[in-house]
Amino acid sequence: MKTIKLMFKIGVSLIILVMCAIAIEPSVLQMAPDWVAQLFDSDNSFLNVASIVAPTAAAQAVSQTVTTEQVNDASPNLLRPEISNVISKVRPDVFPLDTILREVGNVGKCDSREYKFYSTTVRGVSDLLTAEYVQADTQTSQIEVTNIQIWLPDDIGIFPEITVGTAEFRFKVVAVDNPNSKITVRAINGVGAGGVGTGDFVPAIANAAVLVRIGNAKAEIDAQNTPYANMPTDTYNYVQIFMCQVEESLVNFQHNKEVEFNINDYQTDAIYDMRRMAELTMLFGYPKQDVLDPVAGKKVDVMGGARHYITKTITYDHAVAGTNAVFNTWGKTVFTGNNGSYTRMLFAGNGLVEWMMNVPVVEKQLQASKTEIVAGIKFKVLDTYFGDIYLRRHQSFDDLGGSWSYNGIVFDVANLERRFRRPTETTELDLDRTGQRRVTAYRILEEWTMAFRNPETHAWIETSS
Repeated sequence: MKTIKLMFKIGVSLIILVMCAIAIEPSVLQMAPDWVAQLFDSDNSFLNVASIVAPTAAAQAVSQTVTTEQVNDASPNLLRPEISNVISKVRPDVFPLDTILREVGNVGKCDSREYKFYSTTVRGVSDLLTAEYVQADTQTSQIEVTNIQIWLPDDIGIFPEITVGTAEFRFKVVAVDNPNSKITVRAINGVGAGGVGTGDFVPAIANAAVLVRIGNAKAEIDAQNTPYANMPTDTYNYVQIFMCQVEESLVNFQHNKEVEFNINDYQTDAIYDMRRMAELTMLFGYPKQDVLDPVAGKKVDVMGGARHYITKTITYDHAVAGTNAVFNTWGKTVFTGNNGSYTRMLFAGNGLVEWMMNVPVVEKQLQASKTEIVAGIKFKVLDTYFGDIYLRRHQSFDDLGGSWSYNGIVFDVANLERRFRRPTETTELDLDRTGQRRVTAYRILEEWTMAFRNPETHAWIETSS
């Protein structure tokens, strides 16, 4: 009995092996005895193994290069269109000011609701006339200047671009009118009557002419000089709380998705929006403490931006084609007389960028494609005799609409400062466990303010039309 059972098992096993071999390669039937082939022949009603386990086209060997066309024909559902799982990404180049101040700017702490910062400048040596002086055959004359704070009685100055005879015109300061930004000067090597020849009179001087302080001269019995102290001025700004929150229901978190899109992507989008609001606040915020929300019954502190603290303005008409002379005047105004760095960053709206691209000297420099990377932000570098201007298009000006597209702002980054009361933090909110909502939730929070030191080192560029 045991022998019969053993022989039965062996027979069944052999049949299964033969069936598997035929399923894999039906041509083995040609090598089998006739009675075996007939047993598995398709016309035989006893057993048709080939009809039961016949291989599909995709399971057969292909004797040539496999192409997507062949694969689609063999298995239409095998190849799927690629769906990118990179749904959103924070763009540092969209927020250049925020990015630069986070990466390379002056950053410090502020453990208060308000931040008091002092601005002071070294007594400068260079200045600009703000109005034309007409020659009047007088030994002393009043001239209007930009930086009245750098001048004291007995100072000696020079107009390097004005020549009397063969020498540059020199003068001595005899009086300083601080409220009206005027200095009274005595010609050292002046012109003659009517501006002809040499003499003791102050020559005609064009508006925006450069004058430089080169020393002072005291009389033989002088024992004192006019006291000078460079006192800093204080300014306030307020710490603003920036916050965003993202939530995802637990059901949505667990649900099957064609592409992985979850709360991490929501966080990225929320941070993107929070940074955008921070950028606009740094540019256009207005400082005020305890702003009352009558509906919510709460007070908030609002931070001031560059629009409030920076009052120096360069005006142009975007309806008039730009010239090299206009651009050179911009360079002179930006860099002269404020003791800032020799590098400034110009963030400009699309309209202003387009207008500048048609200025011949700018167009030529843009063709040279001189660039500089600062904190991952790419700038076009424009050379002026006075210093380098790093140009960057800024979408925020176009977001404001209207003529703002033709405006821009010049920053001396060395005189920008960011103060954090609370640096960026992400907190998971356990709203499910506390019985509020069955969600996964995260709060992103920052508390900080800005300091715009030495406002004369920055400037707005605005269109007049």
